[in-house]
Amino acid sequence: MKTFLVMMLVAAVATATAIAQVDTAENVVNSTVRGTEKAARTVAHGVKKAADTVEDAVTPDSDARRVDVTVTDDRIDMPAQLKPGKTAFVVKNAGKTTQNFEVEGQSVDRKFAAAPKPGQTKVMHVVLKRGTYSAYSPGKDENKRTAAVTLRVR
Repeated sequence: MKTFLVMMLVAAVATATAIAQVDTAENVVNSTVRGTEKAARTVAHGVKKAADTVEDAVTPDSDARRVDVTVTDDRIDMPAQLKPGKTAFVVKNAGKTTQNFEVEGQSVDRKFAAAPKPGQTKVMHVVLKRGTYSAYSPGKDENKRTAAVTLRVR
């Protein structure tokens, strides 16, 4: 009888240990899933930011509406009203310093990968939807805009 009770006690301890290990394995799996989901969101955000940095183009696409933009050290000259659709911003830097150009609004945040140098012209393609956008030159301090234009797309 003692042997039977000892065997039952050993079986109970072994079962409890196995259940605890299963709980621990489930926690590891759930933790791994949460970590993987977070990593996927982080990668997706990074990919979107990378896609929003425009590859420098030299000529506008033939199916894009051309908009001439002149950027100086303190001003942006361009139309304030545009039509929706594929738009080629032909940006000429007429300033004395390197000036980038950025279009932001309606889920769009695009800028050149390398800012145009003085005298240089680059093309940025953006598909504009109806709404309001900001076109600006971020300046040397990315948090301070040196010039801005409000664009209305109708």
